Amino acid sequence: QKACMTTYLENYLASVNTLPGELRRNFDMIRSLDEHTQDVYARVRDIINQHNGDKLAIQLALSPEELQDIQRTLNDAAVRSEEKVKLAQETYDIVDKHIRRLDDDLRKFNEELKQEQKHQDAQAKQVLKAKGKQKAPLPRLQDASDQVEESLDIGGDMPIDPNEPTYCTCKRVSFGEMVACDNQNCQVEWFHFECVGITEKPKGKWFCPPCQNK
Repeated sequence: QKACMTTYLENYLASVNTLPGELRRNFDMIRSLDEHTQDVYARVRDIINQHNGDKLAIQLALSPEELQDIQRTLNDAAVRSEEKVKLAQETYDIVDKHIRRLDDDLRKFNEELKQEQKHQDAQAKQVLKAKGKQKAPLPRLQDASDQVEESLDIGGDMPIDPNEPTYCTCKRVSFGEMVACDNQNCQVEWFHFECVGITEKPKGKWFCPPCQNK
């Protein structure tokens, strides 16, 4: 899992390696366009202020060539403003692309973790089955004496470690003799002899009451 995560991180870092340079280039171009546009607007604003905003006075004071030059300058400023908008959108798309890739990589990694966990759980279940029915998982006491079990009142009023796993339909900890259900999809898996009404290890395959009723 660590190796898998490392691979995802390495691939992602490699993809964003050029990101700072791309963003810097776009921001520099936007700043340059903005400075040029501001200069144009400042020139036009000065002309307007000189004539108190009187359009007729401006037309009389400037030659047709000067008026045409101002119009071309304003058109050029408008074009540069559109280029700024395009660069800003391109910058946003670049960042958004990397964010979406990161989200996608995280989703794939989580799916692989889930599949790996399912695989490990299945393997662990097979190992428990292979160990045989007589050995219950993590027994609390050895099956040495029923008298000791009864005197301690195991599974009754005896306090139970909240971190200790429970088994069987009675939801108690492992004690005494236990038997495993041969249904690989059994939700409970291990049962106390007394809870399923048996006194000795079954011969052949054995299925718990819930699985028999399915």
